Amino acid sequence: MHRITFGIINYNGAATLTPVIEHVLAQTGIEVAEILLVDNASPDGSAQMVRGRFGNRVRIIPMGDNRGPNPARNRALHEATTDLVLILDNDILCAPDYAARLAAVCDAHPKAGAVTGQIRFHAEPEKIQYNGTDIHYAGEVVVNRTVHPAPFVVATVSAGATLLSRKVVFDLGAFDEDLLFGWEDGDLTFRLTVCGHPCYAVSQAVCWHMSAGRSTKWVRLQIRNRWRFLLTHYDTRTLLLAFPGILFYQTCAGIFFTLKGQGRAFLGGCADAFRSRSAIRAKRQFVLDHKRVPDRQTLTGGVLELPGAVQEKKTLRLFGAVLSGLLHGWWLLIRPLLKK
Repeated sequence: MHRITFGIINYNGAATLTPVIEHVLAQTGIEVAEILLVDNASPDGSAQMVRGRFGNRVRIIPMGDNRGPNPARNRALHEATTDLVLILDNDILCAPDYAARLAAVCDAHPKAGAVTGQIRFHAEPEKIQYNGTDIHYAGEVVVNRTVHPAPFVVATVSAGATLLSRKVVFDLGAFDEDLLFGWEDGDLTFRLTVCGHPCYAVSQAVCWHMSAGRSTKWVRLQIRNRWRFLLTHYDTRTLLLAFPGILFYQTCAGIFFTLKGQGRAFLGGCADAFRSRSAIRAKRQFVLDHKRVPDRQTLTGGVLELPGAVQEKKTLRLFGAVLSGLLHGWWLLIRPLLKK
């Protein structure tokens, strides 16, 4: 039986942590070695609430300040007493067999980098939010919402409820603590993929996300991190061949955000990425030194997952379909020219 450490990443989770921890304690088919609550200086008293309700069944690790989820995720991995660590957001409820199903994939595929299940919306329990994702070469995620009968390989996964090997993660640089929101988990899991440790999604392992709304400050960070992701992970040949499609998509995104009143945030994110070029070069060299899987196997030109606002109007939906079609056509042209 596998011993698994659960690392719950917390910021202001007073309203959700009790059922999250109760669902962890109810896991079957594995041994819960320890539950770590890594707290990002929550002002809502959630850490104190957990201490009072669960006592020594949960070890609370204070971060001192809130630098985003990645430093807390790394701290959970450092503190864990087992190699297998299930990193969990503070608003996700796992089915009783969730961890056991993920651990079974690690047994069947010893080189697996990250394993996740099917994440559904808690408010709409049958609606899939994530079921593994692929990476569109233009710099966007392609969400899989098809239920597969067996574990399957994906390019990247959400770190919201993901089983990781401490050794593999630390060998490949761990979570990038400079990335605050947007691509911060995809950055690590895609790095695992290209370095020969594939990510797996398990449709039969189900959890539910008690999601909450996010502020609009994500736009600047998302744009910055998207550029950092592209410039870090793509081969030079891929960047050159894909650049027309990337530039076309990013221009369309810039126009969209400008019309939504967030043009300055979009431009700020691009500028932030440019200012990060020294850090990008160092990280890019690390990735290229360890890269084992070519871009033509890990990238796709599939249908884009466009913002919900685009889906609200018929004309915007049509534009989105045309955009996806044009980008897919360019992918068909350049994919045979990428490194094998």
